[in-house]
Amino acid sequence: MAGSRMPVLAALAAIGFLVGGWLAPQPLQAQESGAWRVKDLIQATEPKIQLRDRRNRILHEVEVAQLVYLYAVMSAIEEAAEIGADLYIVPGNSPNAFAGNGNAGENIVGINFAMLDLIGKDVHAAAAILGHELAHLKLNHREDLEKAQNRAPSSVFSASGTRYSRDNEREADYLGMIWSVEAGYDPQGAVRVHETLYKLSKTSPSGFSGSHPSSIERITVLKSMARRLGR
Repeated sequence: MAGSRMPVLAALAAIGFLVGGWLAPQPLQAQESGAWRVKDLIQATEPKIQLRDRRNRILHEVEVAQLVYLYAVMSAIEEAAEIGADLYIVPGNSPNAFAGNGNAGENIVGINFAMLDLIGKDVHAAAAILGHELAHLKLNHREDLEKAQNRAPSSVFSASGTRYSRDNEREADYLGMIWSVEAGYDPQGAVRVHETLYKLSKTSPSGFSGSHPSSIERITVLKSMARRLGR
C-alpha cells in the first residue's frame, strides 16, 4: 500500500534537506523534447533544482522532495493499473497533464509546471491526476482519437492539448479513481483537483480545463464515485 511508503519518503526527504539544505539549487537542463524525466530529477543531490531550457535560462524551481513523493505515487498507481509509463515535467503556466507515446513508442505521462504547483505535496490529488492519465493510456483513448480523426500518430509532447470525448473522460475518471483507491489513496483527491480547476477555468479557461473540462456535473459525479469507492 502507498501509505506505508510515506514515513520512509518523509525521512529520505528530511535527510536530503539536512545534507544539502545549505547548497544552491541544482541547475538541470531540459532534454531534447523540452521536458524533464522525473526519474532523473529525483537523483539530484540538492534539495531544490532549477529546471532550465536549452539556453540555460531558469524556467522553474522545484523541491526534490515533492518529486520523490510524485514518483512514489506514480509507481503505486502503475502497479495497480498494471501499466508503466515514464513521468515527465514540462513547461506550462496553466495547469495541465497529458498522456501518450514518445517517438520510440514508449508510454509517457506529462505534468506541467502549473499542475505541479497546484498539486503541491497532496499525494491524493497527484494520484487522481496520474490515475486519470494512465487510464487514457490503458484504454488507448489517444490512439482511438487519432484514428477517428484520420490523423497520423504524433509525439505526445507535440499534442499535449488533445481533447477526448466525454465518454473517454468519464472512463478515465472512473478507472483512475479505482486505481487510486487500490493503491491506498483517498478518492477525494480527485474532487479537490477538479474543484480547484473549475475555479481557475472561470478566469483562465485553458490548460487542463481546456482539454479536460471540469464542470459542475463532472465534480458531482466524482463526489458520488468517491463516496462509493471510499467506503
